[in-house]
Amino acid sequence: MYHAGDADSEPAAKRSKVTAYLSCAQRGAEAVIRQDLLSAESRKQLRQQHDAAKPYTHLVLKDLFDPTLLRAVRDEVIHNISATYKETDLFKVFQTGDLANMDALDPESASKLPALMALRDAIYSQEFRGFVRDITGAGELSNKTDLSCNVYAQGCHLLNHDDVIGTRAVSFIIYLADPDAQWTAEDGGALELYPLVAGKPHTPDVRPSTSHLPIWNTMAMFVVQPGRSFHAVQEVLSADKPRLSISGWYHAEKAREGKEHASLQQLQIKAGEDQIHQHAEFQGTLMVCCGFSYMQYGFSQAE
Repeated sequence: MYHAGDADSEPAAKRSKVTAYLSCAQRGAEAVIRQDLLSAESRKQLRQQHDAAKPYTHLVLKDLFDPTLLRAVRDEVIHNISATYKETDLFKVFQTGDLANMDALDPESASKLPALMALRDAIYSQEFRGFVRDITGAGELSNKTDLSCNVYAQGCHLLNHDDVIGTRAVSFIIYLADPDAQWTAEDGGALELYPLVAGKPHTPDVRPSTSHLPIWNTMAMFVVQPGRSFHAVQEVLSADKPRLSISGWYHAEKAREGKEHASLQQLQIKAGEDQIHQHAEFQGTLMVCCGFSYMQYGFSQAE
């Protein structure tokens, strides 16, 4: 069980602790997620913070996951997952396929991703879905799993949009930046939230009013609101600190009302068409993104 204040341990100890977490008895959310954050009092306080946030309701959870397990997740993503370089008018990023498909991996490949699978199962557990529902007021959430890993290196970005596609109900981002190298404003890569232009419904301002840095072991989330939940990822400026994260959505059973007000910049695709539905073969340890090379990351540029 993870509680706030648990310290990272040395590499050998980390390995054995992660193994313990992933045993049959301990693989649930209890071993991954900070339990005191899930208490009734905590939920009440977090809901108040969420509802008071500007420019629209959102929340950033801090020190949510066991740091030892999260380091293992980061290591697995770096060394054992392939991603494809994607560039459109909206974004420039390296992205993996939908991590829901990890269940279809062969045993050898799956054995390389135990911590990542434990994290995915924890955040999509019934317990944590209920927590998300309580602190956001998003209503009932379906059992759909929808998430991927993303890497923004120098020059990578995501332009302003509202995230409205299909049945998306709550957007989230789990930040996996280097835990041993502090991320600063000078590095770029902030999550930017945009207010609406006064007197112009469903029209975002040209400047964000709130931004959050991609700090290690934080999870940002917001309810997807057509023509309202406008956000962007600032261009990454650092030449040697890739912005690594896991992003995804909790879904409702049906699409939200008001989808006709969704961002005009939204990709002209159906839900899921922007994702790779099968994991590619593991591609080694070279990442090249937006002209950036980093010999520790297991991502490869599509030809």
